[in-house]
Amino acid sequence: MQPIPCGCPARILMRHVNETGAILAPMTQMESTQFAAEQIRNAIIAGHFKPGDRLVEQQLTDMLDVSRHPVREALRLLAREGLVEIKRNKGASVRAVEADSVIEVYNIRMALGKIALNHLLGEPGRLTSADMKRLEKLAENAVKFAELDSQAETVRNDLEFQQAIIDATGLQRTIRYFSELTADVRRFNQQLSVVYTDRKGDAQRYVVKLFESLRDGDLGIAREIWQAKFTKALERYLSLIADHESDGASRVSAGSQAADQRSAARK
Repeated sequence: MQPIPCGCPARILMRHVNETGAILAPMTQMESTQFAAEQIRNAIIAGHFKPGDRLVEQQLTDMLDVSRHPVREALRLLAREGLVEIKRNKGASVRAVEADSVIEVYNIRMALGKIALNHLLGEPGRLTSADMKRLEKLAENAVKFAELDSQAETVRNDLEFQQAIIDATGLQRTIRYFSELTADVRRFNQQLSVVYTDRKGDAQRYVVKLFESLRDGDLGIAREIWQAKFTKALERYLSLIADHESDGASRVSAGSQAADQRSAARK
């Protein structure tokens, strides 16, 4: 066995050399599990598997063309992530969005954002001109997309704006953790059928103003806006989970949601 040189893909966990000296990299059990988990995770986030839907191992095995063991391990992994619920003698099913999960995800993302802002504005010059151009474009898009009938571009742009701030830090753990939690946010939107009713106001308050505070190097204002942005998002989700009125968000009807998804698919 030869050592794995620096820079090789992480998926090559073991290397074997055959009689001719060629290097082989067979798929490992771990890779099969990760593949199955990614496919099922993406299907849940996209809404193809709905809350309460049963996830039958044999059906998933046939769909994914992998053996049963990786599928079983994938479901266990997704259960630890909070996407799947596994009950004895009943098997696995898609877990509904719960208040505790939303609170956890948003508190973590809020904290990571503050780490990013402290880093970026703690010393002059850490935000490059390229970073600012990207953020300015996304802020302009927020205003433009708020005028569209479909909210799909608004949601996509807002998540990209948040990630752009995090990416600008170059802090790898902060970037990775924040990015991983974006999938949860997409799932919350999908499963709760959220429709944002004040997109123009949100664009100005939470995107344009945040960009301006970054441009001006005002850490205090930037932290206040970031806190307000995530606190408001959390309040909206929790209100929808409890079936209460929400300031700036509501549940969309099934027909309207389908039309919005078709509109987004055409873009």
